[in-house]
Amino acid sequence: MTDAQNPVRELARRQLDQRLERVRDVLPDLRAPGGGWIGTLRSALGMSQEDLARRLGVTRQAISQLEHREVEGSATLNALKAAAEALEGEVAYTIVPARSIQETLEARARDLALGMLESVRHTMRLEDQEPDVDLEARLERLTNELLASPEKLWSQPDDA
Repeated sequence: MTDAQNPVRELARRQLDQRLERVRDVLPDLRAPGGGWIGTLRSALGMSQEDLARRLGVTRQAISQLEHREVEGSATLNALKAAAEALEGEVAYTIVPARSIQETLEARARDLALGMLESVRHTMRLEDQEPDVDLEARLERLTNELLASPEKLWSQPDDA
């Protein structure tokens, strides 16, 4: 079933895009401070590394290492969740696409369509049969055909 025939999936995609757009708007404010969230929150609460270590049942050195791993990007989600709980907070984990899902699908479909049309045009040029058809109209038509089944967009090689 294509997306055009599946209004539930289309609605779900639009709703997700709306939610992600709100996150995208506040994303700059959500970026971790230079010292990481754990150290920043711990300090703002007036909590020492020893205090946090006691709450987590680990050593102060383990907290120091965790804060360092968070800053360098190697802390695990489980470790961050445990620290957040000890800080009476929670971890908000989100993957935020750079653009809307619809824009991503359209760009992918257009890139694939361009690749397909270029391949056909190249073969026809080699056979001295360059088509007189409006390339932009063919590109739009093929892009829309590809968009009708977005699951197929990702099974194609990038240089289709």
